[in-house]
Amino acid sequence: FVYILIVFCINLFTYSIYSQTIVVVNIQSLIDDNNIYKNIISDIELSQQKYLNNFLIKENELKLQFKEIEDSKLILSENEINLQIDEYNKQLTEFTKLIEEFNFHYQNEIIKIRESVLKEIIELLQKFAIENNVDLILDSTSYLIASNSLDITNDIKTKLENLKFKIEYNDFKKN
Repeated sequence: FVYILIVFCINLFTYSIYSQTIVVVNIQSLIDDNNIYKNIISDIELSQQKYLNNFLIKENELKLQFKEIEDSKLILSENEINLQIDEYNKQLTEFTKLIEEFNFHYQNEIIKIRESVLKEIIELLQKFAIENNVDLILDSTSYLIASNSLDITNDIKTKLENLKFKIEYNDFKKN
């Protein structure tokens, strides 16, 4: 009876000890190296450039206006100087707000684009897990050391490059 009990316990515990299939993938690399992602980021940079040139012109105008205020301090009365300073501060505040809106807009657009690419990667990883009976997929930032044989980044990268998904962004518009 004791012998049968021991065999039963060994079988019971070894069932839960079976090795699980674990793989590792570098999500950051998959997103950053994706051609569709790189192309849309290049498009965004080109779109931004026209605004950046206008911002540079406006910044130079504000610098010139500030210099004129400084130069006219000896000529104008204190009230006139204060009016010019108030006007300058108002323009500077509007310009700063516009720059912040611009940065916020494109930051959000890039986040949306990264989320779209991540969604495609997750779908590929789900298919890979089902097809290869993978029990656990870890991101490369979630572990300390693993064998290179566990890394499926290149496999997923190849499949991701073969996908033709569409990503769009909204251009910045002033209010």
